[in-house]
Amino acid sequence: MENEHFWNEDTQGYWVLRDEQRLGLAALEDLEEDDSPLFDLRLDESQRGKGAGVEVLRALCDMVFKTMPNTLRFEGQTREDNIAMRKTFLRAGFLKEAHSRLGWPTNDGGHVAFIAYSILRQDWENGTVTTFEWEDLKI
Repeated sequence: MENEHFWNEDTQGYWVLRDEQRLGLAALEDLEEDDSPLFDLRLDESQRGKGAGVEVLRALCDMVFKTMPNTLRFEGQTREDNIAMRKTFLRAGFLKEAHSRLGWPTNDGGHVAFIAYSILRQDWENGTVTTFEWEDLKI
């Protein structure tokens, strides 16, 4: 397991290309387990801040929803301090669904929250964002 990933039926990796230039790497995960695959996107630092993230996310949504008919939702996660990626999710039509406090370990031994975003098939098809009430219980 030299590269820490095995490409198989459950996890697939793709180069992110524009005009034959590699911008980064995208991986789709949990492809066999359920109807809600995850993705991991790693853009080269030289490509960040140029709008490629939104373009790639939309292309990933197109690929997943067009080729995986049983997929109901598509999810990704990022650290709370990755503001650029959090904005990318929103610009691509994703909705924040989870905020897990101290859920992401850092290299210095600390922890930060991770934020999970997803897009529903119906929202991708209709160009909408279905929201929900965060504080649905009152005590």
